[in-house]
Amino acid sequence: MNDQSPPGSALETIRAEIDGIDKTLLSLFAERLRVADKLAGLKAPEQGLPIRPGREVALLRRLVAEAPAPLDREFVVELWRAMIAASVRRQRVIDVVVGGGRGDPSRLFDIARRHFGARTRIKDLGEPQTALQKAAENPDSVVAVTWWPAAPSVGGWWPALSERRFHNLHIIAGLPLLGVGDEPEAAVFAASNNEEAGSDVSVLLAFDPHHRLQRALNESGFTGKELARAEPRVLVRIDGFVAVGDPRARALESSGLDSVRVLGSYARI
Repeated sequence: MNDQSPPGSALETIRAEIDGIDKTLLSLFAERLRVADKLAGLKAPEQGLPIRPGREVALLRRLVAEAPAPLDREFVVELWRAMIAASVRRQRVIDVVVGGGRGDPSRLFDIARRHFGARTRIKDLGEPQTALQKAAENPDSVVAVTWWPAAPSVGGWWPALSERRFHNLHIIAGLPLLGVGDEPEAAVFAASNNEEAGSDVSVLLAFDPHHRLQRALNESGFTGKELARAEPRVLVRIDGFVAVGDPRARALESSGLDSVRVLGSYARI
């Protein structure tokens, strides 16, 4: 079908308007990257991953709330995730390793790709422990994406998180950010600490040989629940932000739990 329109027609006028908007958008995207470069240049040199999941969630929440019609939530998040990934890539190349074990590996890979951007190098390493080990050994350049540890359909691999080789890793995000249900589908593990974004959920790992979890939560002032149990280990969900090293987590040990570890936190939109 011939799609040519005579000069000056309504169709050509609208196409020219779209072309002008595209050119403006390109200029604005470029300017945003330049300003982000200035911000990165003002920061003190530091080791570690140049990602701030808490800040990113707070930004996306604001953008979703301010987006005018006909923009929908999914479009806003997808567009700005690509922009965030481009900004991060200009600071340092980050590799993503995926370890799904059981479950649909293509779905987990897709979740990671949508969050970290189309140009990010993503490699499927098979088992969750293999992906976690890669991230633990490369703390400044690799993050691991696994199925959510407590998901009943993906196997009971999460007790391995109590092993010392993984103690430098923390949950920094639950994906997808626009998920549904109480728990995310996937977890992002990295050798960095998260920051509060608001409406956070924290995840703790503890030894509970005497089944004193609920009493310990009550006495410590936490609101939470058991996510999964593999005797004597228990995975715990806490409402609110609990920082790594938070003294309240130590208080749980005074109430009957052993070796309490803050695995991390996440916030969703």
